[in-house]
Amino acid sequence: MLGAIGPYARIEMNDNTKITWIADRLIETYGAPTVRPHDPIENLVLTILSQNTSDTNRDRAFESLMKRFRTLEDVRAAPLGDIASAIQIGGLQQQKARSIREALNRIVQTCGRLDLEFLNDLAPHEALRWLLELPGVGPKTAGIVLLFSFDRPVFPADTHIRRVMSRMGLIPERGNPHPRLNQLLPADPLLMQRLHLLTIRLGRETCHPRKPDCERCPLQSECVWIRSHDPKHDHAVTLDKGGINP
Repeated sequence: MLGAIGPYARIEMNDNTKITWIADRLIETYGAPTVRPHDPIENLVLTILSQNTSDTNRDRAFESLMKRFRTLEDVRAAPLGDIASAIQIGGLQQQKARSIREALNRIVQTCGRLDLEFLNDLAPHEALRWLLELPGVGPKTAGIVLLFSFDRPVFPADTHIRRVMSRMGLIPERGNPHPRLNQLLPADPLLMQRLHLLTIRLGRETCHPRKPDCERCPLQSECVWIRSHDPKHDHAVTLDKGGINP
């Protein structure tokens, strides 16, 4: 069993300390991931394509889209049926085609061209609000664009992050996880980027939806879920299943 380490060994963690501890443990376990800048428009399209599919199918759908249309400007001008056909491998192609084309059109209506650089001039909450008004864009998609394309401190949560953080007792199992996680985290874009990528890795490799491999988990010493599901732990804990107000 792993115990608390380093500067955390002498204090009782509150939730703010715990989420930073999680980031430190994951970096210690996996190493700090390389974070590369992403073009904002491409990142937006890729994240819309990622909804309800795997990363592999997302990437194949984007590759197919760009093979069919030379540029995203060409995508913006294309018939919906042609866009949907190009991204079919990613699933939900009609819905995603409509969201992509309408989002690209909205950007051009605002800026006169396909360019999101004006978001740099807005406060993070204003940039987030603008992106959330785009078709097919929710808190996760908007957060990914702001965090990974603009280095803005807005933390996005996918299904893996929701599962890990709820099992750690930081958020409820249901409801919007974004307000609470962004409240807990320091406004440090690099920390957020690393935590996002490494928590997803933990969720994929270890903290599975069913039969999580708790013995291999670097977070087990502070995990709330394991205490209520593993008979080797003495203290039963019931997770709050309520929602979180945005």
